[in-house]
Amino acid sequence: MSGQVAVVARERLSPARQRKARMLQELKELLAGNKYFLVADIHGLPTSVVKGTRSLLREKGSHLKVVKNKVFLIALKESGRYIEGVEKVLQGQNAVIFTNDNPFSVVLLLEKQKIAREARAGDIATNEIVIPSGNTGMSPGPILSLFSKLNIPTRIQEGSIFIVKDTVVAKPGDRISPELAELLNKLGLKPIESKLRVKALCIDHRVVFPDEVELDPKVYAERLKQAYAEALNLAVNAVLPVPEVVEVAVRRAHAEALALALEAAIPTPETMPLLLQRAEAAARSLYEALKSRNPSL
Repeated sequence: MSGQVAVVARERLSPARQRKARMLQELKELLAGNKYFLVADIHGLPTSVVKGTRSLLREKGSHLKVVKNKVFLIALKESGRYIEGVEKVLQGQNAVIFTNDNPFSVVLLLEKQKIAREARAGDIATNEIVIPSGNTGMSPGPILSLFSKLNIPTRIQEGSIFIVKDTVVAKPGDRISPELAELLNKLGLKPIESKLRVKALCIDHRVVFPDEVELDPKVYAERLKQAYAEALNLAVNAVLPVPEVVEVAVRRAHAEALALALEAAIPTPETMPLLLQRAEAAARSLYEALKSRNPSL
């Protein structure tokens, strides 16, 4: 009987409410099936970038879902996954990544995977943009004025516009003009690199922000090397009897004992050659000093 009531209630919902109900159920299922979730900012990102990132994550066993903030917040509360302070993260346009992988690995993956897209007027160039030489496949016409305005050398050959040489039309940090965006799109070039920006990682009932954690593995490798060197130095100075220290400590003790024996002029098989060299050097130095005062020597 209760099931029939639920069906009737759903049927009475407006199409918009039915969509929200389906989205809520899907989000709850994703929360139930994944240990971690990450919130990413998608404001201003083209659909192609979102789709490309979704495909990339799907290959790795993770899921990306564009969400309505209020609906996702309800899903968190009803799933028992609500985290204090998550409302501050769920502002603006967001997508949520659901995963059972190490969430920091997911962030590193997204950092490396930049997706190329078409240029739009007002975009900031992420790399140097070069229009290559060769046949554009375009017929001469009004489009030539764009090439001329952007100082791109061209010639007409066999009924097509040829670009004479590779031409740099923007450097990193330059703003893309409407004319340049139009020409790049007509040429089929995708010079702008875009990516999702992860705003927060939700781990063990905590909200962790990426700038709070060093994510570059090379940094950790260097820190481990430094920590090992400092620990070894401390252990050697404390003469701790561990395998890594014993050999170094014995070499240091031998060098110190040899230096002491030389200073005390103790004749041993190891010190005798060195003592004789030192005595010869001292005698030669004395001889030279005396000879400088009495050349007849």
